[in-house]
Amino acid sequence: MRPVTLSISVAAALCLGAAQLPAQQPGNGAFQWYVGGSGGILNFRTATQGWSTVPMGGAHLLITARRTGLLLSVEQGFGSDELSAYTFTQLDSTDMVVSSASVPVSFDYLRKYSATLVAFPIKGPLTPYFGIGIGILHTGGHADPGDGFARAIGSSGFGSLIGGLNFRVGPLSAFGQYQVTTGPSDQMFSTTIEESKTTLVNYGHLIDGPTHTFSTGLRFSLGNARERASGGGY
Repeated sequence: MRPVTLSISVAAALCLGAAQLPAQQPGNGAFQWYVGGSGGILNFRTATQGWSTVPMGGAHLLITARRTGLLLSVEQGFGSDELSAYTFTQLDSTDMVVSSASVPVSFDYLRKYSATLVAFPIKGPLTPYFGIGIGILHTGGHADPGDGFARAIGSSGFGSLIGGLNFRVGPLSAFGQYQVTTGPSDQMFSTTIEESKTTLVNYGHLIDGPTHTFSTGLRFSLGNARERASGGGY
C-alpha cells in the first residue's frame, strides 16, 4: 500500500503544480480581455509657452491574441490656463493683407483617444511590446476666447508609436509605457463679407509638434477573448 499511497501523493502534487503554472506565467495571457488604468506625465509644446509637462491619468482596454493585441485607450493631461494662439488675418478684394493679429487661446486639459496595434515579440519575466496606432487629440476648458474656431483647432488626428514593458504581478499585469504622437497641421476657416469685399481668415493650431507620454499602470483580465473548447457537448 505504501507505493500506491506515494504515487497518489506525487500525482496530486504534480496536478497542483500544473494548476498554479498559468498564474505564474509572465506577461499577458493569449486571447484575453484586459482592462486597466494608468498614470504618468504628458509633455507637449505650444508656440506661446514652449514645452510643458502636466500630470496624466487614463484607462484602457487590451485584447490579446498569441503575440499581438489591440489596445484602446483614453488619457487626459490635467493642466491649468495653458497658453497658445492662432492667427487672424483680414484680406481685401485682391487678397492683399489688410491686417493680421495673433489671437491668444487658453485651455485646461488635453485628452487623447488612441487605437493601437501592439506586438509582444518575446516572452519572459519582462515582456517588451511595441505598437503603431492612430487617435484624436482634443483640448478642452477653453476660457479665452472660447469661440468655435478655437475649439475646432483644439481637436486633431494623429499617428502614434508606443513601446513598453509588461510583467505579471499576482493576478494583475503591471506595465510601463512611452507614447509619441505626430503634431497637428494648420487648420483654416475663412468668411467673406460682401458689403466691404473683405475676407476674414482664421488659421493655426494649438499644439505645436509631437506630444510625449510616459505612464505606468495595472491591468487585470476579464476572461477569454474567444471561445475555448469544452467537454460535455453534443
